[in-house]
Amino acid sequence: MDPMTLNHCTAKRPETAPNASYRAGAVEGGCSAASGRHRHLLCCGLITCLLAVQSAVVQARQPRVQGEALEYDEARGVWVEQEPPIPGTAEGDLRLARMAYAEGHYGSAYRGIRKWLKRYGNTSPYYPDAAVLQARIEIARRDYYKAHKHLQEFLSEFGGTQAAAEAVHYEFVIADVFLNGTRRKFLGLRILSAEEMGIGILDDLAANNPGSSTAELALKTKADYFFKNGDFVLAEMEFTRLREQFPSSRYMRHALRRSADAALASFPGIEFDDAALVEAQARYHEYLVQYPGTAEQEGVGLILDDIREKRAAKELHVGDYYRRTRHRNAAAFYYRSTMANWPETIAARQAIRHLSKMGMGKAEPSGSEVTP
Repeated sequence: MDPMTLNHCTAKRPETAPNASYRAGAVEGGCSAASGRHRHLLCCGLITCLLAVQSAVVQARQPRVQGEALEYDEARGVWVEQEPPIPGTAEGDLRLARMAYAEGHYGSAYRGIRKWLKRYGNTSPYYPDAAVLQARIEIARRDYYKAHKHLQEFLSEFGGTQAAAEAVHYEFVIADVFLNGTRRKFLGLRILSAEEMGIGILDDLAANNPGSSTAELALKTKADYFFKNGDFVLAEMEFTRLREQFPSSRYMRHALRRSADAALASFPGIEFDDAALVEAQARYHEYLVQYPGTAEQEGVGLILDDIREKRAAKELHVGDYYRRTRHRNAAAFYYRSTMANWPETIAARQAIRHLSKMGMGKAEPSGSEVTP
């Protein structure tokens, strides 16, 4: 390469290198600026989204009072959005109280329904719904006694109405709460037993609705309560009432089995009267005849065998008493009665042994095992 060409080439290098660096720097700077703008826009977008989500959460937590309530249309079989409630009207104020109750704002709902009752009273066509709603709110607030009193007042005036059926349902709810150990308030503390009040509610429901499914359920609920708590004499009486008053009851099988169980459980032992055993035996036999398949699965046949053994032991026990008091003829009478009435029982074999020892009967066949 000649010197001119070399000089020309070397002369261009100092000029092109800085220009290239400048252009590269300009490109890099532009890219950095654009990237910064993009990051800024991205951050702004994220913040906007977060604020929108937070606003939605806050709005979701606030009570809804405008046009968001749904009502089921039975004729069409669909849920229909209702118009917003109009405050200052009987219907609108009642709906506001109902919405507060549905959303769990029981304090607000209670204040609302109390104001409604004071303002519109029992002359409003919406009063039945308002009275039942008041009881529902009081139950939610665990003011069971107050709810019961208000339902009693309502049922005494508006029994037979459509809302009365719902009121009866909540009376059952309160009775169940009382019977399961919830106590009544006294001086602001739950220290008074409410079980008697629960029984009283069921008695009222049965007495005020004779022959109805309400009375039927009240009798069953009370009988089940006595049975669960070991009051077998009362349980047997109530189950018997249920069977007698409702011979076609949907609870007939349950009542028959429970009455038999209660009669058997109320038998205190062979030292006492065996009337309960006799009653239990009759009930179990009736259960076996009416529901043979179920009775077989539940082992009712074995229960009847056990009752036979108990009744035989009872009669043998009487004979033993006369034997110990040296009334030989009376003892022999009951031993022979045990053998005749309850053959092939343990007591019958013991009676044979006692008669043999007394010299008033044949000894038992050899090889039989008898517990003296």
